[in-house]
Amino acid sequence: MMQPEALAATHGAAFGDAGWSASDFAAYLDAPTTLITGTQTCFAVFRVIGPEAEILTLATHPDAQGQGCATAMLKSAMQELAQRGVSEIFLDVADTNTAALALYQRAGFVAFSQRAQYYATGASAICMKAELSVTFY
Repeated sequence: MMQPEALAATHGAAFGDAGWSASDFAAYLDAPTTLITGTQTCFAVFRVIGPEAEILTLATHPDAQGQGCATAMLKSAMQELAQRGVSEIFLDVADTNTAALALYQRAGFVAFSQRAQYYATGASAICMKAELSVTFY
């Protein structure tokens, strides 16, 4: 079972000062429109409403990075969402986050828009989406 403290620890290790708190994760775990998939060291948080989902965050603990955990977790999550009737997944990712951009492109996400200087760091957000099909998986 996912524990808010463990999720917050992984998120903080992955994102530093921008990491979410345990109370944030507790709220997401209780929310009926939120799906958290993966493990406490590699997970994604989705908001699911009707046929659409949005990746709110995806985090892999630095000790587990580079081992294919995020790729496998995201593929599994996309299969589960497709089986639940989700047809599109949206996300935004910093244009400076080359590892995440590569992960999402491998998973079939395509860029459709950009938000200039969206993040506090000054990085722009690349808005991406993936279309899902139950028969695809």
